[in-house]
Amino acid sequence: QIEKKADVVYAAAGLSGQGVIEAAAANKVWAIGVDSDQYKQEALAKYKDSILTSATKDVAKAVYSLAKSVEDGKPETGIVRGDLKSGEVGLSDSNPKFADDAELQAAIKSAKEKIISGEIKVKSS
Repeated sequence: QIEKKADVVYAAAGLSGQGVIEAAAANKVWAIGVDSDQYKQEALAKYKDSILTSATKDVAKAVYSLAKSVEDGKPETGIVRGDLKSGEVGLSDSNPKFADDAELQAAIKSAKEKIISGEIKVKSS
């Protein structure tokens, strides 16, 4: 992606994707972390200025929801997907360059609202 002149790289690879963040920093392009706020990870501290944001999953909330469904006598079964509406997925805003970009934040807010309302359909598999 970097060789093809990408401005931003993203690898949905959890902690095993740290090499992507290192490569982004070395090539002065943005990286997007995944699963947790990788901007705050000590192992990536020297690369954090290259981490624009992270696509996060609130695993604690998902586990709580599952436990609550069991306690309520209506256990969730099958595939249960977290989404923007439930707050179980989102973007981190630890990087001030990301958080303070008003135009970018407005675009994200608009997209989020349209995804939640169903105006924008997100593929899942």
